[in-house]
Amino acid sequence: MSAWIGIDPGQTGGLALVSQMGNLIAVERMPAITGEVDAVGLFLTLDQWIKTDDDTKCAIEQVHSMPGQGVSSSFKFGKNFGIALGVVAALGIPLHRVTPQRWKGGMNLLKKDKDASRQLATEFWPNMSGEWKFKKDNGISDAALIAEFARRTL
Repeated sequence: MSAWIGIDPGQTGGLALVSQMGNLIAVERMPAITGEVDAVGLFLTLDQWIKTDDDTKCAIEQVHSMPGQGVSSSFKFGKNFGIALGVVAALGIPLHRVTPQRWKGGMNLLKKDKDASRQLATEFWPNMSGEWKFKKDNGISDAALIAEFARRTL
């Protein structure tokens, strides 16, 4: 059996675990402490998840700075991405980086707002819709869709 972990690496991002059959097994908000990804919290969550499956892989959104984003926020965003990469590597989980354009294109979400992500995740996993009920939870729905995209295409 194999499973996919999807990671939206932002401070308000999320984590999701999808089985090879497409079942959404678990979701979590990105663990954070004082505005930064909590490496220990992330490690503990992912370590638990990989123990439930012998062939877990990970897809992480390949992020970059955005025009108009300040230097400080760009640095923090990159730091959070780096923490997530380091934790995945430390656990020995095979890692695939996917750009937002690639996974959103594959899920027909390009040029759509954040509500579209939450709506599509609800269509796939209606029993989990409470996990991304609010706009601020779109990182969780994005993580689930990243994992689903990876399951289907990688």
